[in-house]
Amino acid sequence: MAYKWAVLLCLMPGITVFLIDITVVNVALARLGTVFAVEVSTVQWAITGYALASGVATPMASFVEARLTMKRVWVLALATFTAASALCGMAPAFWVLIVGRLLQGLAGGLMLPVAVSALFRAWPANQRGTALGFFAIPLVAGPAFGPVVGGYIVTNLDWRLVFFINLPIGIASVLLAIFLLHPSQADPSKRLDWGGAILSSLGFGSALYGLSRVGTDGWDSLLVRGMIAFGLVCLVLLFVYELNRKDPLLDIRLFAIPQFLVANLVGWVSTVALFGAEFMLPLYLQNLRGLSAMETGLLLMPQGLSTAFAGPIAGRLVDRIGARFVVMFGFVLLGFNTWQMTQITMDTPFDTLRWLVVVRGMALGCALQPTQLVSLSVVPDHLRTNASSLNNAMRNIVQSFGVAMLSTVVQTQSSVHAAVLSWGVRPDTAPGLFFSQLVAMVQSQLGLAGDAARSVATAMMLGQIRQQAAVLAFGDAYRITFYAAVLALLVAAALPGRLSTRLDPSLLAGE
Repeated sequence: MAYKWAVLLCLMPGITVFLIDITVVNVALARLGTVFAVEVSTVQWAITGYALASGVATPMASFVEARLTMKRVWVLALATFTAASALCGMAPAFWVLIVGRLLQGLAGGLMLPVAVSALFRAWPANQRGTALGFFAIPLVAGPAFGPVVGGYIVTNLDWRLVFFINLPIGIASVLLAIFLLHPSQADPSKRLDWGGAILSSLGFGSALYGLSRVGTDGWDSLLVRGMIAFGLVCLVLLFVYELNRKDPLLDIRLFAIPQFLVANLVGWVSTVALFGAEFMLPLYLQNLRGLSAMETGLLLMPQGLSTAFAGPIAGRLVDRIGARFVVMFGFVLLGFNTWQMTQITMDTPFDTLRWLVVVRGMALGCALQPTQLVSLSVVPDHLRTNASSLNNAMRNIVQSFGVAMLSTVVQTQSSVHAAVLSWGVRPDTAPGLFFSQLVAMVQSQLGLAGDAARSVATAMMLGQIRQQAAVLAFGDAYRITFYAAVLALLVAAALPGRLSTRLDPSLLAGE
């Protein structure tokens, strides 16, 4: 086969198993807490540690690739991820599991930037849209299939299989890479930017940790505020420091290229619109509609399938007509879909929700990868992994912020709507009349009288109010993502029609 297809064949299984692992462990958290007899706040480190290690490793990808070559980094990272999965599955104690998760995160943080850079090198400039269109499949299919696989394993099989399922795919992917990927020349003169490495680790690590604690501790927590503030200060210092480096860990001067900057702005806003909202539908389905994790995964699976269908088509269109209209169409579709999401209720049919996630998957296929293609197409080959690391590191921060912000909106607005709905329960209103009927029903069916009947009826009424308030809060959160989709649509109008691949050496040299 042509080498470009061999590269795609090597990369996709590894990225898929890395992304499936993120969500498959989420489903198993309760089981892990029971098995290892640890508190909920402690077992969360199985996710938090993974995310932090990945966030710290991502900026290092360019340096590691230069010293070891792309093939060696990919094989080493994928082998480490596979071995760490085996370690997690055999863990005799919780701390061993956390060590394995940290190793998985470090390996995964290197894999994604290196993979994107490898695709750019292997595919001709006029076919990269097609390549990234196919590459978008695991980016969405992985998180979509994770809950289904994890839910089935946790419900019916041994929890250790959550990690052991990575082994056959990981081993096969390592062998494919060894035999199919071409070796390249390492650069032993490359020196690690220690200042950038320290500042990026502190900045991305602290900010990601602080944002991950928002859902548990709230924005008022001193720990949350302190970690986010410290992380942002370190990131500002990192950007200032790297501007004056000849060989920086992350080349911030890339943002001086207009096409790179605009594409990243679209990507950051779209991250909130696309992924910031992705955590809400599972919460709605499980907490309000009573579905299990596996049932939720099965309902959401069509989203991954529709992305797998739309991604390659969108990639081909980007190669032919450019990214602007493809991305704008994706955000029009996303805006329409998100507005429909604001209208969901406790009675919305599951078939309707399936069609909504299918449309959302098509929007993801059109908007997800083209922006990355636009940004990287104007970057010189020797800086492409650096640029990919910068893209992914910043998107991790924006995505975490989006999730934290929308989680806060849901929590806050649930309380607000519950209070407003409670005020509406008066003798002269329909809710008040319903409450009187509820009291009468309790008296007749349970044989209670007086205050006892009113107490039971009040508890039932408050339960319904809380459910309705939560649905309205989810609608408010989706409304915010709708505005983010509209903003992304407007910014996407500044994307180039045909991709520009002309480079400005003066910008990259800092002249």
